[in-house]
Amino acid sequence: MRQAIAALPDTLISQIAAGEVVERPASVVKEVLENAIDAGSSAIIIRLEEGGCQRISIQDDGLGIAHSELHLAVQRHATSKIKSLHDLESVASLGFRGEALASIASVSRLSITTRTSDDDHAWQINVNGGETVGDVSPASGPTGTTIDVQDLYFNTPARRKFLKSASTELGHCLDVVRRIALSRPDIAFAIWHNGKVLERWAHGNIEQRVDSILGKEFHESRIALESASGPLTLRGFISQPTASRARADQQFSYVNGRFVRDKVVQHAIRSAYQDVLHGDRQPMVVLSLDIDPQLVDVNVHPAKTEVRFREGGAVHQFIYKAIQDALSTAAGQTIKTPDGSQDTYSFRSTDQAMPQGSSWNPQLSQAGNQHLPLSQSSKSSIDSFFSNLNHEEKLHNELGPHSSSSTEQPLGHALAQIHGIYILAQNQHGLVLVDMHAAHERVLYEKLKQDLATGIKVQQLLVPIVMHASELEVSKAEDHRDTLTQLGFDVATLSPTQLAIRTIPTLLQRSEPIGLLRNLLGELDLTGSKAVIDAAQHERLATQACHAAVRAHRTLTLTEMDALLRQMEQTERADQCNHGRPTWVQLSIQDLDKLFLRGR
Repeated sequence: MRQAIAALPDTLISQIAAGEVVERPASVVKEVLENAIDAGSSAIIIRLEEGGCQRISIQDDGLGIAHSELHLAVQRHATSKIKSLHDLESVASLGFRGEALASIASVSRLSITTRTSDDDHAWQINVNGGETVGDVSPASGPTGTTIDVQDLYFNTPARRKFLKSASTELGHCLDVVRRIALSRPDIAFAIWHNGKVLERWAHGNIEQRVDSILGKEFHESRIALESASGPLTLRGFISQPTASRARADQQFSYVNGRFVRDKVVQHAIRSAYQDVLHGDRQPMVVLSLDIDPQLVDVNVHPAKTEVRFREGGAVHQFIYKAIQDALSTAAGQTIKTPDGSQDTYSFRSTDQAMPQGSSWNPQLSQAGNQHLPLSQSSKSSIDSFFSNLNHEEKLHNELGPHSSSSTEQPLGHALAQIHGIYILAQNQHGLVLVDMHAAHERVLYEKLKQDLATGIKVQQLLVPIVMHASELEVSKAEDHRDTLTQLGFDVATLSPTQLAIRTIPTLLQRSEPIGLLRNLLGELDLTGSKAVIDAAQHERLATQACHAAVRAHRTLTLTEMDALLRQMEQTERADQCNHGRPTWVQLSIQDLDKLFLRGR
């Protein structure tokens, strides 16, 4: 039977809205914390009972709410943060919709106690399941606001059944607080659960806050990052590739102070790490992007965890380039000393040891030469390299491996080779162990990437490949025709559902062109990035470098080992091989003393 159209009652409307905003106790914590930060708080105390299912109390020392406005605070879409459409298009606060408290109040027993600096005492309002209980009444309390939420979902038992155990819900609440605390080191936080303090973070700087929340693992591997371009500024920390994780649970990205899970940002991070991480390993990052509020739309998700950039491609390229630059240090440029400080080296020209543009190819014993495959580009640089060996040999003999000159080189000077696999070297901090195949592989790989950057060679197809595509994909191909041509793809439209591929990049002639183009069209449309092509080309180059690099069990002279160390010091990302494994490790004198129990 036809049902009559009728307006929903206000209580049901609020409960429907609560389903979008209040997913679990952690959602309540997030919304209330964001309001506390918008109120200018300098200290926030979070008290939870039974993982927040029974009670959530959040006290701040912010501006407070005027008692005459308390009844508006619990009404839907009532806020002090926006007044017009222009304000909505340039939101600078964390909260702005004015629905959080009303949604929370509709599915709990809510009490708000607040006091402004102009009031003689605090004021309180109580709401039970969306219905105000009594009038706004005087109360006791300091300047600021305390939001007390009890019996979450008491009036919607079906929703309450979906909550997990108290320990699980507590974990989600702690995750929310940590995300927010990472973005505001200027605010002190304390978390209590069932009467016991769990976490306490005092006011401090971002380094102290990051170390206290993410711990020793991130502290020992973090790289500081700061970059600016026009209206974009990126600050924070990223981890060295060797400190990767199986999951992306230690990636914290913020846009104008708001924690987000944005596809553009996440894709840029992953793309920047693509040739220094193995397989599906994930880096650890804490990154904050500041952007003109008018260039980003934060009103695209009920929980405000997603945003939409007006120029997503530009944002993607900016983040990608900033992370790439931070990762592009040569081997040994920054070495941590035993006291936790860092030695930073600036490199002089090492033309004596390695001519510019040459590729390191060690001179092997005649018995082993036939087992070492070399690319043509590697062979062409052998003559220029060996023409300088006599000078390097003479220099090495004059100084000796134990000379004080070793202190001038981050990776020191070679002492010996171990089982034809590792190079043993000495620098001013102690002992250096180098995996010679992994190190040489990275050196060759970076050189091949530089050669590729000079231009993409194109392979003309004798018979064009016909690709059956959707109308949307055909439209994307036409929109990005110039970009595709620059990347080596000549694509013509045959019909509304067919594309013809006439040329492909020479380096990718053994790849599957249709799948590659389909992925590229999706990526160009989403982020404006060509990371799909870069990844495919780099994979081919990495294979070439692996085949051309010096193999294990090859005997090298000290001169040849030193030449590799010098080239590592001039090669970007030489701290890791192409598969994300370390190419060298440092053992300090203190580390060696501990091994032999010296000083005890």
